[in-house]
Amino acid sequence: MGRYDRSIKIAFDKTSGEILDADEVFDIAKDAFEIRKKYHEKNLILSCCECEQDLMVSDSKYDRLHFKHKPGHSYCILADGKLSPHDHEKITAILKAKESDRHKELKNKIGELLKNVSGVDVSTIQIDNKFIIKGNEKRKPDVYCKFHDKELVFEIQLSDLSLGYILSRYDFYKKHGMYLIWILDNFDIHNQGTLERDIKYLTKYENFFKLDEKSETLKLECEYKFPFLTDDNKLLTKWLKKSVALNELKFDSEVHQAFYYNFGDNKTKTETFQKQKEAEIKEAERKKREQQRLENAQNTEKYIVAEIADFRKRKIQNFDSISNQLEELDDFEFDVLNKTLNLKGKSKSPLIKWIDEATQDDVVFLSFVLKTNKIDLDINTNDNGRTPLQALFENENIYKTTPALSLFQAGYTLTESDNLKLNELKEKLKISEADFYIYKFCNNLTDRNLVSDVLQFSKLLFIIESARSKELITFNFQGNKWVSFANNAIQYYSEYWEYIELAFKKFGLWDELIKLDIKGTFQKKVEQFYSKMPRQKYDFEEVFNDLYPEMEYVF
Repeated sequence: MGRYDRSIKIAFDKTSGEILDADEVFDIAKDAFEIRKKYHEKNLILSCCECEQDLMVSDSKYDRLHFKHKPGHSYCILADGKLSPHDHEKITAILKAKESDRHKELKNKIGELLKNVSGVDVSTIQIDNKFIIKGNEKRKPDVYCKFHDKELVFEIQLSDLSLGYILSRYDFYKKHGMYLIWILDNFDIHNQGTLERDIKYLTKYENFFKLDEKSETLKLECEYKFPFLTDDNKLLTKWLKKSVALNELKFDSEVHQAFYYNFGDNKTKTETFQKQKEAEIKEAERKKREQQRLENAQNTEKYIVAEIADFRKRKIQNFDSISNQLEELDDFEFDVLNKTLNLKGKSKSPLIKWIDEATQDDVVFLSFVLKTNKIDLDINTNDNGRTPLQALFENENIYKTTPALSLFQAGYTLTESDNLKLNELKEKLKISEADFYIYKFCNNLTDRNLVSDVLQFSKLLFIIESARSKELITFNFQGNKWVSFANNAIQYYSEYWEYIELAFKKFGLWDELIKLDIKGTFQKKVEQFYSKMPRQKYDFEEVFNDLYPEMEYVF
């Protein structure tokens, strides 16, 4: 058997109180002879440094001496055959360290200090002299005591431990309801070795303990990992140190571990707070963006309002540049602009005031305000029953047609009093018959974007409306006036004859014309028209269909 094959590296000589190292005493022939001689003369009483059971000196078939448990021995970790050679080396180092002066000093200090701790049953304190036997297993902790209703064991470690050794201790004490507290004398929390890492990750608490030798009472210096958030909400950890008394520890009855600071739970809480803070940061950033957006919109609004006021003051006759700026605004900027202007819901209508104060130089401004759909304005408003249209016709300083059409394009609807006013103005010849009907057409439009079409095709509309109402509108033909009216229509509006003929037939005028056409002039013109039919135009289509949906024409 080679030196690395010996499972039990050391043995305690009860006679001399010395520890014998198998690799030293058996590999030197003279020493090996003396040890063997003493053992057989019963002058050498050996015990296992781990389990304290008797050992014997044995040899192999190759006459290589080694220490060995006696037959019938109880469980010992050194004899279970599960340890690797490396683990044997580590456990041997641990067992040697247990006999060091430093190890004895620490366990005795802990044992003595426990006597003055409230809650500790002094009679239960054992300092390296109590085996805890459970079934075929037994362990001898460095220090044991009962603290309130709990059993505590302290294991002092001065050297590195194997994970197997740590787990064997931890599993044994956990299985039997005892709380294991490792006392680590030499370790560097910032340069952790295998021992620190294995103990730290054994539970979620990540607490290290060592004896606080500066304290006159039993206190453990605990180093624990602490999670925290940086100013920019990053989750980091740092190691903190605190001297704690035994009654400041918490005890996890599920895993049977003592701890001062619960890193796992506090990390979870910190992560939750981090998420809350992240949401708060996002909300603050959103509000900041909204505030910046509001300030930008307000600055834009101030510029546009100032420019409108300047153009109006200087009687500028072209507001296209401002209209273009308004078109570039988004919905939010429009909302800010209109909240600032605050033109809607006023007890005194701003629109009527502008119309009352207007001169002819202000008509462009009125048209701009009415035509833009970006400025919220009460179009269908009144001051004590007085409407914008009425104010317009009461102002002697301006021409009416352009602002009136702008009113209709903006969505203005004639009131009953407006209709009475228009009839009165027509009768007194203060407005032309043509304007009277143009306003009526505009008021009847479903799509107010077609106001300009009403003006462009007003003559055609007068023809259609004359046929519908059976009354000549704006036309002053004498004699056989309807035949003259029809001849005029087919001669001067031949490019739109399809619409005119449709209206004549739809409204029953066609048959009447044939009866009235005694000389056949109208019928000849129709015949000539179809013999050399001019190309028809259809740009009248939209306004025709809008005003006369009952005879909607599709080319």
